[in-house]
Amino acid sequence: MNSNPLSRRQWLQGGLAAGLGLAGLPAGAATAEHAWRSSYAPHDGPRKPPLDTRDLPVQGRWPSELRGTLYRAGPARRQLGPVTLTHWFDGDGMVQAFRFDGRGKVSHRGVLLATPKLLEEEAAGRLLYPGFGSRVPDERPVTSPDQLNVANINLLAAAGGRDLYALWEAGSALSIDPQTLDAKGFKAWSPDTRGLPFSAHPRVEPDGTVWSFGYLPGSGRLVLYEIDPTGVLRRQHVMAAPQADMVHDFATTERYLVFLLMPLRFQRGADAPADASFLERYRWDADAPLIAMLVDKSDFSVARRFELPGTGVFHLGNAWEQGGTVQLGFAEQPAILPLMRSLRVDAAGAADALPPTSWVTLRLDLASGRAVREAHGLADVEFPRFDPRLCGRPSRFAVMLQRSPRMHAAVPGMDTVLTLHGERVQRFGYGDGWIAEEHLFVARPARSREGEGWVLGTAYHWPSERTALSVFDAQAVGAGPVARVRLPYGLPLGLHGQFVGG
Repeated sequence: MNSNPLSRRQWLQGGLAAGLGLAGLPAGAATAEHAWRSSYAPHDGPRKPPLDTRDLPVQGRWPSELRGTLYRAGPARRQLGPVTLTHWFDGDGMVQAFRFDGRGKVSHRGVLLATPKLLEEEAAGRLLYPGFGSRVPDERPVTSPDQLNVANINLLAAAGGRDLYALWEAGSALSIDPQTLDAKGFKAWSPDTRGLPFSAHPRVEPDGTVWSFGYLPGSGRLVLYEIDPTGVLRRQHVMAAPQADMVHDFATTERYLVFLLMPLRFQRGADAPADASFLERYRWDADAPLIAMLVDKSDFSVARRFELPGTGVFHLGNAWEQGGTVQLGFAEQPAILPLMRSLRVDAAGAADALPPTSWVTLRLDLASGRAVREAHGLADVEFPRFDPRLCGRPSRFAVMLQRSPRMHAAVPGMDTVLTLHGERVQRFGYGDGWIAEEHLFVARPARSREGEGWVLGTAYHWPSERTALSVFDAQAVGAGPVARVRLPYGLPLGLHGQFVGG
């Protein structure tokens, strides 16, 4: 593994323009108040040809063992004709593929996904359907979730990477071609699950088994999926679940599916405000707890239920069983509803106005029914990732993003990548003008130990409106990137990604 990082001085100096080879800022470069919006503007309007750039210049030394594809998903187009969507979650989905062969050859391809929604709206020349947090004038009636499905949150690589799906969370998985990234249609895992919601955060276990779920706001139900390593559905089950009005993520252990169900209530019918968006229909129940629910994999029964002080959660880390307990970590979001309402692309952020997030671990005692919560002093963190080889097994290594106090208050997002290995914390701050996106861990091939490999992820430099991909030695993230690739354009700020080796 190369342990020769680029110098921090080179990375940070000159507003990063020099270090990135950006000799000058383009005309109309973004201001702090428009930093987030500037990443979307080039992708608005009628659909453009795919972004396709080969032989991107590599700064530093690319690790020869790091071969494969980093796929990333996120919202992209939010404006067509006279209509604009205002919430970050609502843009039409775009998938990025960064491919690298280990010999210093890196390419990028980015494709706006031709979902049924996108094709219908392009034929009409304007946006026709609402989003999660946006309404549009003269909306067409919605009769099924997949009419709104923008496939813009995450990706699932199944069957050893042969099958690739772009994921939303209120509708079906969208099958896409792993090479061209072209959309191939919604996946029906079985006749009974056709059109049912499929999570944006499935879990892939070490043997290749995929576990997933779906929720429908206001239904009090979860649909559960077990998919075998070849990509074929083994089992499906619909179960009653309290407080299942928004369940973004879950975890697995050897015997259980682990859900954290927060007290967020979805209002239907006459209880909902008139002309409200889906987001505006949610209300926080301050008197209700956070419910930790363990579902037995063998028969889908509820094995244990724990109650904790009410709080919010988007993302969970790994979970495992140890000494008669289930242990897991999650990024606590104490003000999750105000946070979601603040994620507007059409307004400058007030990123420092909300309570900080924090990294929290839970120990759920199966015999006593007691839940022990522990905070670890890591504030303003999100997007936890871990070694995928240890999904559902004991682990100590995690990668997260963090917002530093230095970040401009008008710019939402995060600017620091952080690794947690037991009690050891390392950080790398991208510096002024950067918004870091989710970073993930890629293990070294063969018999590497946990935490031996690389951390890689993208970051958007809003003063120059350019995106860069950085690679870190996972054991020395604080030393800075060992290699980075700069794109000749900016990508819309996205959500999640997956790595497929090869």
